[in-house]
Amino acid sequence: MKSTQSIPFVLKAAIKDVDGKKGIVTGYFANFNNVDGDGDIILPGAFTKSIRENGPASGNPRIKHLLNHYSSQPLGEIMVLQEDGKGLYYESQIGTHALGVDFVKMVESNLITEHSIGYETVKWRSHDSLTYEMWGKEYPVRELVELKLWEGSSLTAWGANERTPLTGLKEYAVTRIPNLKAAIKNGTFTDTTFNLLISEIELMEKALSQTTEPPKDTQPDEKKAIDAINNFLTWQRIEKFIAAKK
Repeated sequence: MKSTQSIPFVLKAAIKDVDGKKGIVTGYFANFNNVDGDGDIILPGAFTKSIRENGPASGNPRIKHLLNHYSSQPLGEIMVLQEDGKGLYYESQIGTHALGVDFVKMVESNLITEHSIGYETVKWRSHDSLTYEMWGKEYPVRELVELKLWEGSSLTAWGANERTPLTGLKEYAVTRIPNLKAAIKNGTFTDTTFNLLISEIELMEKALSQTTEPPKDTQPDEKKAIDAINNFLTWQRIEKFIAAKK
């Protein structure tokens, strides 16, 4: 069975270490053997072919380290990309351009908490017993056997994490907002990054203020925006499921 649809996949893989002076960041783009929010499990070996053909040690390195899946926002060069017992491990030399400098500072300030991968499913199979629920129905969990990896992304915005909008927003914001405010107070980011961090705080605070008891006859614009994000992510899961069944 094959799916040719390329879909960003958000997961809890995290930064492992950062050397601010050298601009080297290490971490995991993906974890193995855990069920994600889309009902998929990435199996060890899923990235072997991609790494061999397009990894940093190949003659044709094409796998990118991006910010938030934007091809116009490369963070640096992936120096090491390999599978280990935990998942897809990477080491990146972050660039000295403004975005790269700000990224390292955000990692040091603990503002980068999620990773995501852009990929194409090449081979998968249904799990023998595990299922996941979507819209009140049970579906078999997919085991991803082989993936064509295009890029690994570090995520900044809370809205990019499919597990965060509305459900879990308060828990997430409890630590996220203080970290953002501390980074703004103590950091030396570029004006562009400062504005982005401030905008994120304002959006989260407004969203939080509307998740308690909004007026019955009105719906704030911020809540509409978050609802739109949730609807988009729900349809994304449905489209992924349909494509996988073709």
